[in-house]
Amino acid sequence: MSIANDITITIGGEQITLRPSLRHAIRLERREGSFARLMREVAEDSLSAAHEIIGPHCPHLSPADVLDAGLSNLKFPLIAYIGRCTGIETEDAPAEGEDKGSAEGKTVTISEHLNGLYRTGTGWLGWTPAETLDSTPAEIIEAYKGRMEMLKAIFGGGEDKPKPETKAFTDDNVKSAFRALGTVIQTAAGKAE
Repeated sequence: MSIANDITITIGGEQITLRPSLRHAIRLERREGSFARLMREVAEDSLSAAHEIIGPHCPHLSPADVLDAGLSNLKFPLIAYIGRCTGIETEDAPAEGEDKGSAEGKTVTISEHLNGLYRTGTGWLGWTPAETLDSTPAEIIEAYKGRMEMLKAIFGGGEDKPKPETKAFTDDNVKSAFRALGTVIQTAAGKAE
């Protein structure tokens, strides 16, 4: 998983960095229709959806500024941003025929996944709420993996250790939303899904 999460866009000659922090992910997930609807709106060149994503990163921009940048120019960076808000990368997705849930076969919603990331950051990692909310989902996931590796190195142990709920999330909701928009997901190996 890559933790290079920031997306840079240019509006009115100004470069704006969109950081998909857990704070922004939770805010966007809570809107009506969650990420699937937001992606559909961005794909349909919705000014309000684009401004809802960009606005918190650059509060001085008006909807007119966003419109002047060209919604079609912003479409793919904004859809990539939404995907990064989940922390899921195609290389992390289960292969065809693999169990798509946890060891118990349980799948969770995106909301449950994001809440699990918050619990992982504040519980397992010992970060403050602000540090956790300012981190990206990918950073939390990677930090958790690092913590588990450290604990195994210190105390030993096998794979039967309890895992936080973040491991149970599948990207089926996100992938189906991308597919509904006609998007082809390209893996690192160049294989289209």
